[in-house]
Amino acid sequence: MSLVLRCVRYALIIMASGVSLLSLAQSEMSQPSDELKKTLTEIKSKLTAKDYQSAFRQAEAAIDEWAGEPNFDFLYAQAALEQAKYDEAIFALERTLASWPDHIPSHYLLGLTYAKQNNLAQASSVFKGLQGSQLSPSMRSRVDQALESIERKSQKLEQSFSHAIALALGHDSNVNSGALDDRIVIGGVPFLLDQTSRKTADSFMRFKYNFRGVWQQTQYQSWKLDVDYSDQRHQDTDEFDRYQGTIRFGYEHKQEALTLSTGGQFGVLTLDNSTYQQDIGLYGSAQYFLSNHYFTALSAFVFSQNNVQERNLDSRVYTVQGSFGYSSAGWLLRADVGYTWQPARYDEGEHYGRDYDFVSGSISHKTSENSLLGFKVQYRDIEHRAAHPFFLTTRNEELVILNLNWRYQWSQALSIDLSASYYDKHSSITLYSYDRTEWFTGVRYEF
Repeated sequence: MSLVLRCVRYALIIMASGVSLLSLAQSEMSQPSDELKKTLTEIKSKLTAKDYQSAFRQAEAAIDEWAGEPNFDFLYAQAALEQAKYDEAIFALERTLASWPDHIPSHYLLGLTYAKQNNLAQASSVFKGLQGSQLSPSMRSRVDQALESIERKSQKLEQSFSHAIALALGHDSNVNSGALDDRIVIGGVPFLLDQTSRKTADSFMRFKYNFRGVWQQTQYQSWKLDVDYSDQRHQDTDEFDRYQGTIRFGYEHKQEALTLSTGGQFGVLTLDNSTYQQDIGLYGSAQYFLSNHYFTALSAFVFSQNNVQERNLDSRVYTVQGSFGYSSAGWLLRADVGYTWQPARYDEGEHYGRDYDFVSGSISHKTSENSLLGFKVQYRDIEHRAAHPFFLTTRNEELVILNLNWRYQWSQALSIDLSASYYDKHSSITLYSYDRTEWFTGVRYEF
């Protein structure tokens, strides 16, 4: 009998110890529950007041501590959605539904988030799943309206178009990029240049048209099309009148800090009413924001140029370029460095083939609410691939280009442009050395 009593006593001791441990655990958990309740109340209050930025900031600060708690995750998702943080909202809602699989508001919010991303198939699937659930009349009405909106979007992808026309008057100090002097010396021998090789100045009028179309597929993916046309007429030297057209189409994937682009381009240049040059090629680029302001980029271009009037000028162009920059509300600073290979297509034109490295820097500053000032400098170190057949020497050149422009936005559609450019080219064959200054002023209308 004493053995039985002893066992009963031990059992009572163990039960008492378990009860005390449970009480201790509950007392330790009471403080975090109070903190959670306070956090939820503050976030909910900010959401009610539509202070979404503060609500998301507070929820983001607390996510490490409370992620996985369904009440918190649901409020976090609401704040993230209002701040266009769609991925964060989806992750939070998935955590909520893991704990509350039948939580109707979380399913509804998840469908809305997918719709905001233009992930229409996934959004439709979520809302159709909700239609088979027990819903209040108001919720059922909202689900039905969301599905109708998605169906309309699916039939007509989100798209935007813009047009711009510009008219400018200007002056070019060296229309034909001719030599600076009438008489040049090559290899100790003086040459008297004819009129076509001499520096010639003239005034011009330029008309430009641009079309830009964007077809948004999802929040991250879009197709883009750019069409440019330029018509430049000179006052006296009409043999240098030029028409230029370019079609550029491509695909862009943009997600958070990374933007990927790829596409193709086709262009035509006409001089004096005759087609002069055609080009067709591909491009690709990747841009990544290292922080809110600093970014880096890598680009590559492959083009084939066909000169209709002189087959020896036909060439292929391969370019790689790296960039680093700074962007803010009032400033854009960018530095580029790269290399271009441009071999001639035919052996007899190899002396026209060239390779060059280049460096450029640009600054754009929003000087006021309506005006933008920009400056760009470029430097190219050019080396031709073969000796010139007449001068019997390989041409090496340096080219510096400076550009200053200012735009004043008169209204949402109308702007005024002022621009000045300077070109300075030094060549080992004097005939190809020149300087050139071009300026213009004009108006631009966007619609």
